[in-house]
Amino acid sequence: MAGQQFEAEIREQPAVLARLAVSRTAKSLDAAIGDREPLFIGSGSSLFVAQLATLAWRRFGRRAESLAASEARFRADAHRGCCAVALSQSGRTADVLDALDALGPVRTIALTNDAKSPLAARADVTIDILAGAETAVPASKSVTAMAAILLWAAGRGVDGDTAAAAALERAASTIAAWLEGDAFSEMDRAAASLEAAQSIVVIGAGYGVPVAAEIALKIKEASYRHAEGFGAGEFHHGSTAILEPARGLVGIVDASSSAAVCAVLDVARAAHAVVAALGDACGNAPVFGPPAAGRFAPLAWIVGGQVLALALARRSGIDSDAPRGLRKFLG
Repeated sequence: MAGQQFEAEIREQPAVLARLAVSRTAKSLDAAIGDREPLFIGSGSSLFVAQLATLAWRRFGRRAESLAASEARFRADAHRGCCAVALSQSGRTADVLDALDALGPVRTIALTNDAKSPLAARADVTIDILAGAETAVPASKSVTAMAAILLWAAGRGVDGDTAAAAALERAASTIAAWLEGDAFSEMDRAAASLEAAQSIVVIGAGYGVPVAAEIALKIKEASYRHAEGFGAGEFHHGSTAILEPARGLVGIVDASSSAAVCAVLDVARAAHAVVAALGDACGNAPVFGPPAAGRFAPLAWIVGGQVLALALARRSGIDSDAPRGLRKFLG
């Protein structure tokens, strides 16, 4: 079956998260940053994790910024001498390495899956994300591993490590139970409903905004289907004009974002677009994905989006392990 490696790496994620729950990675990252204001930089999936980290830092009352590595040279003067936290699965992403050249950070912290990579070699501190080898082009376990470390590190000064470790273990168990159950049949049903859509919009609020962008990227990479990630509130400002029966809309829903996201889903239903909810229930929209709650809820949303992307790819006969025009640094 197409996408076997992508599926295998999706299924490995609970074990990776459980491994991180008993590791010192979040503590090491927090200690490396100290009282500095971090600038999280990345490209592709790593950029969306960087944006999620920035939101988490701010949610816990700490200052942080994020920046697309490819844009660093245009903003170098504003960030020169920063504490750069560089995110890269391979540690070989050219845009990230070039960004460090442009920024000239006073301190560089590498968050990478390869502790012997060029990024690690030039960093003052390297945090190994412990995801293990990842060979499918669409990143999966490296994304949730980085996100878990950053979500944990953001709140260390508030609730310490014991509670965070227990919460991450619960998230890992919840995702594992879903993946071992009806996950792929459930997502195939969701993909079947979205298959006729010419494009798919993924919306969220708060933590859901960068996750929506990440899920849209996975859909594009894996299935070649056009997809966009949006903030739910911003979608009302002009973009509702695209809603029609040939459009799909997936809303990332939790308690804090329900009002904003469900309002857009209501508009989409009225326009006869195909709608679905990821996470919590939203009116009568079909709900898919693992249950999600607490600080690590974004991990469940990300995994749900990965399985949806794989299901869409399989319905189109596309091998998502090696999408056209893309390649992956494997070290």
